[in-house]
Amino acid sequence: MVSRMIMLAAASTLAVVSGSQAYVSDNDLARPASGEWLHINGSWDGSRYSTLTQLTPDNASNLNAKWIYSIGGESDTQATPLYHDGLLYLPQDNAVHAVDARSGNRVWKYEWELPEDWGGQFVPFFTGKHRGVAIAGDNIYFLSNECTLIALNAKSGEEVYAHKIDRPYPKDFEQAADSNGYFCTSGPVAIPGQIIVPMNATDTGGLQGYVHGHDMETGEQLWAANMIPAPGEPGAETWPGNSREYGGAGPWIVGSYDDETKTYYTGTGNAYPWNPYTERDGAGAGGQRNEGAAAIVAVDTETGKVKWRYTVVPGDPWDYDAMQTPILTDIDGQKVVIQANKTGFMHYLNAATGKFLQAPRIADKINWASGYDADGNPIWDTPVPAEGETVEIWPGLLGATNMYPAALNPSTGMIYLARREHSMSYVFEKVQVTSNVRNLGSVFEILAGGSEVNSAHNIKDGSEAWRISYPKDGYSGGMLTTAGNLTIFASQGGIVNVANATTGEVVYRFNTNSASNSGPSTYLVDGKQYITFALGGLPSFGSAPDDNPVNHASILVTFGL
Repeated sequence: MVSRMIMLAAASTLAVVSGSQAYVSDNDLARPASGEWLHINGSWDGSRYSTLTQLTPDNASNLNAKWIYSIGGESDTQATPLYHDGLLYLPQDNAVHAVDARSGNRVWKYEWELPEDWGGQFVPFFTGKHRGVAIAGDNIYFLSNECTLIALNAKSGEEVYAHKIDRPYPKDFEQAADSNGYFCTSGPVAIPGQIIVPMNATDTGGLQGYVHGHDMETGEQLWAANMIPAPGEPGAETWPGNSREYGGAGPWIVGSYDDETKTYYTGTGNAYPWNPYTERDGAGAGGQRNEGAAAIVAVDTETGKVKWRYTVVPGDPWDYDAMQTPILTDIDGQKVVIQANKTGFMHYLNAATGKFLQAPRIADKINWASGYDADGNPIWDTPVPAEGETVEIWPGLLGATNMYPAALNPSTGMIYLARREHSMSYVFEKVQVTSNVRNLGSVFEILAGGSEVNSAHNIKDGSEAWRISYPKDGYSGGMLTTAGNLTIFASQGGIVNVANATTGEVVYRFNTNSASNSGPSTYLVDGKQYITFALGGLPSFGSAPDDNPVNHASILVTFGL
């Protein structure tokens, strides 16, 4: 039996929020980020753009750290905190913290205990990681790692329901025949009447990815959208034999939503196994496309049917997940999906049809492909090596971008990226199957000599406007931008940067000495604008510890004038 408990703070702390808390309506959820931060990425469009203007390049140099809250995490802190009605909400290590935004004191903490048989391939790598919570009505919605959807009263932390999603979770693959399963590290998304849940099983041995819609009031599943085409659907023929059943394509990251068309947009993970010389036969330009893996997918949230799929890397031999949050915007009267991804390119698609528009280059060095043709197919540049042959590929499998969110500012006409310049050595090996679990089928090494880059790009054509670089071989945690002409992020080394969004001039810096793996949020408390970062965790995956000797300390830190 899975246990859970609620830990309440002292009565003096609870008194701060003892009044009636405002209900979060559908209209609230539909608004752009302003006085409150109600979505992981600020708003449904995924832009991480706040309309607040109180903080500007002229006064941001006067910012100060107002308080620090210790999360006490044991894993990477990867969530952007939500803010509503005086409280900040953050998930970490299968728990949810509610923190008083005025004082930094804990108001309540809810803890979930994973099942005793939780385990399996790569499970230690993602256990305890969460990329956000959702809020709607009176509740906070949280996903535990074994995919239980939990509703909590936002004011008290009291459990409203805990609905176990009916799919197997990972178990010890050396002991259990049904050991591969689904896990949840992504955050849920609140839309009218529903909670959207990304379901991933890619790196636990291989199952196909899904996006679920769940009833907000009960947690019951309403629909399940398959990221890989089902038999009879267009694209199913790109998965030979039964390879679609273990083909991966699970969404790692929260998506975006268009309320006008009732469409949810998501990126998807890599094809599985990584070795393309398997039944899925995805070896580069000459192999199967493996539709739905390393792709951008549009889902009808009223029916659960997939509207379209665009495959970013057909056959996906390089572990180039396209899981980043697609950003919705209007360009010259056309609604467009923009996604900067691991490939080193930034993809533009028509939001209604998925039609490819362009893919400008964002990375300094790319050798796997020279670009994309007019139909949206990569122009392959490096042959996929035979099994046992080693090749050096730019970008490496950690990508030119990764899970760290981008931001789009309609006022400046720029999109802001957390990037990394690095390569990898890569060699395919035979895929081994143990107790129904396939291993990766490849060996890789992230090569030394990379750098951390934050860059601004023209929204219309992707051209670079400015950049800020750090010598660390990692990523900043993610971007935030505001109508006050600010772009805000923290480097992998824990240095908070507040920059002029138009010019890139850094007007405020603060060293937290805590790794950054998530983007910040901004909001108003008592009429004053604040910025909060959730920081902590190990140095960026793929970096040597000596390259980034920050402490494994998980904190919330808030800045204001």
